[in-house]
Amino acid sequence: MTPEWNDPHRLPRFALPRRYGVTITPDLPSATFEGDVIVDIDVTEPDHRVLILNAIELEIHSVAIDGQPATFELDTTTERLTISRNNTLEVGSHQVTIAFSGTINDKLRGFYRSSFTDSDGNEHVIGTTQMQSTDCRRAFPCWDEPDFKAAFGITLNVRQTDTAVSNSPEIERVHLENGLVAITFSDTMVMSTYLVAFVVGPLETTDWRDANGIPLRLVHVPGKSHLTAFGLEVAEFCLTWFQEYYGIAYPGDKVELLALPDFAAGAMENLGCITFRENLLLVDPQTATQPERQLVADVVAHELAHMWFGDLVTMRWWNGIWLNEAFATFMEIAACDAFKPEWGRWLTFGIERTVAFETDSLAATRSVEFDVNSPTDAEGMFDVLTYQKGGALLRMLEQHLGDTQFRDGVRHYLRTHAYGNTETSDLWDALEATTGEPVRDTMDSWIWQPGYPVVSASFANGELVLRQRRFSFSDGTDDTTWMIPLSYRTTTGISTLLLKEREHRVKIDTDGPIIVNAGGHAFVRVEYDNELRSRITQDVLPTLDVLERYTLIDDAVAAVTATRLHAADFLNMLSEFRNEDAFSVWQSITAGLRLVSRIIGEAEERATFETTVRELCEPALRRVGDPVEGEDDLVGSLRGLLLRTIALLGNDRTSIERCRQIVNDAATTTVNPELLAAATTVVASCGDESDYERFLNGFRSSQTPQEQLRHLYALAEFRDASLIARTCELALSSEVRTQNAPFLLRACIANEHNGSGAWRFVAEHWKDANDKFPTNTIVRMIDSVKLLTNDEDVAHVQSFFADHPIPQGATTLQQILERQLINATTIRSQRTPLLASLK
Repeated sequence: MTPEWNDPHRLPRFALPRRYGVTITPDLPSATFEGDVIVDIDVTEPDHRVLILNAIELEIHSVAIDGQPATFELDTTTERLTISRNNTLEVGSHQVTIAFSGTINDKLRGFYRSSFTDSDGNEHVIGTTQMQSTDCRRAFPCWDEPDFKAAFGITLNVRQTDTAVSNSPEIERVHLENGLVAITFSDTMVMSTYLVAFVVGPLETTDWRDANGIPLRLVHVPGKSHLTAFGLEVAEFCLTWFQEYYGIAYPGDKVELLALPDFAAGAMENLGCITFRENLLLVDPQTATQPERQLVADVVAHELAHMWFGDLVTMRWWNGIWLNEAFATFMEIAACDAFKPEWGRWLTFGIERTVAFETDSLAATRSVEFDVNSPTDAEGMFDVLTYQKGGALLRMLEQHLGDTQFRDGVRHYLRTHAYGNTETSDLWDALEATTGEPVRDTMDSWIWQPGYPVVSASFANGELVLRQRRFSFSDGTDDTTWMIPLSYRTTTGISTLLLKEREHRVKIDTDGPIIVNAGGHAFVRVEYDNELRSRITQDVLPTLDVLERYTLIDDAVAAVTATRLHAADFLNMLSEFRNEDAFSVWQSITAGLRLVSRIIGEAEERATFETTVRELCEPALRRVGDPVEGEDDLVGSLRGLLLRTIALLGNDRTSIERCRQIVNDAATTTVNPELLAAATTVVASCGDESDYERFLNGFRSSQTPQEQLRHLYALAEFRDASLIARTCELALSSEVRTQNAPFLLRACIANEHNGSGAWRFVAEHWKDANDKFPTNTIVRMIDSVKLLTNDEDVAHVQSFFADHPIPQGATTLQQILERQLINATTIRSQRTPLLASLK
């Protein structure tokens, strides 16, 4: 017996799978399946009589080793199948055969059930899979850990009318005596179990197309072929772009993109068989907004990036999942920036980075990488710190090393570790080998330490003085330091340095503006002293990069939240941006205005704030003007954002009526999608029961996934408490898919007028929600309780979760609860001086 056998989370390493032959026979109407698996293994140590692998929610019928029956025991606590025989296993090759059966579940994990209703009202069932992180064991017994890589040969016995797809191309089709068809797929490359996929059901496919030598098509439910072109266009571009960037051919044999009606995650990077939520793959570019199209492009690019970074080269254990996802995030932005340069994707990534800053400003934050014992521990890694902070750190490193040098290091890493498993440090070592820079020391200071620095910049006696400290929303001291690749710009150009110490001084002979974190790439906030702040005048702002202007506002919003900047002073600061025309900057401005709105609440001084909003935003909306043919996509996005802000935060009756007219016009004519999306939110926010019925009917009859979600989430915007109560009930009904319902409830809790009532509903139906919804959505569902800041709500939320923990999202829950307390403190501290200023 080896020491690993006593590890409750890791399997012993003396038996290594080389190939799985998996046969699955699904019965979709009864939601059951039968299967058998033949596993070729290598035994590497003598004197063992026992094999241990993973299985759960399966009925094991028989087990044999080398054709000889073996005894077995399935432990549902440890999710392990122990196989025993009387004589020891010799070192060398063996074959394990297991017959089993199971249920096609409705929890959106393992082998699960999805469904759709056709145009005649008939329901159809799809059997599909989601194996990450550790749910392959629910589909067939296996060594379900990422470093047990093996080849997989899948055979699916299906009805003749069904479409069946898996990771590899179909190589054989045999008609069986029972009327089923046995469809066999070629062996995959060696890969981890969490990447195995198979999907069966009455699905349609597009024609195959050649994507630079790679067969590519899209699989969807019937009647949606007209929504496939954009996703295929993105995929074809990305496959070519990634092969050029990585310098390595696509590692699979084909790419099939599958749009599924029910999917708990956003998408999943199964090799050659990539699964998506429908709204993240199917889209009508003529009716979708730019953010909706960008979301499709982002997700398609993200999953395809994984084919190399994640599938070809895989983390050894789940502690490395952050790098897997962070790198795919980095690559999705890079690919989409190449696909649609006019979207300015690296700029808008600055907005997404903000949510990571917010979480990382909490005491309950975590380091990017941390020790993971059980796979459940790793579930906490699927958050903004992995995707947004991790992606931002890689972008910071790329900009510090140079994009060509960074790419060369990535190529070296992938070539060195192809078909294998790695630790995070292997990437740093590859980058050091190609650049000669101290990458490991630099990045270790970022991934193993929680939080991030704020760099204070002051100017005295001809010196720029830079000091770093940990940024936090709350007061406290922390001696953490980081190795910060930092740039600063003066009138003479850009200079760079690696800020290692707590303080650094630079001689500078200038009385002009000094921009610290030039380009905005470092994962830091910046605090200027009064002298340097006074140099960034309204005349200087247009000379700054868009991301630099964005970070000025974003840093100020964080300072307001931390009560280090008066909200009134922030409002005055925004007046300097009245000539701003960049969509990204206005996103930051409106985020700040929403914070100020919540601070004010329903006080009588709100009218003054509304006037301020209109005076700030209306000139920008006039400059944007009406939609014109061929205008930049981001101009349309800005128009919609400004209209919505003026109507809701500015309480402008003219804009509200304009929005109502837009929604009315949409019933009979084609309307600009950006304006329609904005108008939908405005009408719902100001609407009555007739408007509610309109959007409810729109949800039920929408022609695209984007329109359906737009109408669904509009039902969470109403000010009438009884209508929000209807929406909460709707979320728990069978009419809303369980993949969407938790997020509908989250939107209801975020409702500024009825969030408290929505939260009480969720608390009262807590067991129902946990029984019904996918486990990974529960903590996301209650994220918006952080916006409930009156004393009664705070006490109720904090007390409720003291008695109702969320084990699969424990760290995230701590962060949400801390943020609620901080938000309550912010409003309590800022309200009185802000109202006095508005008077």
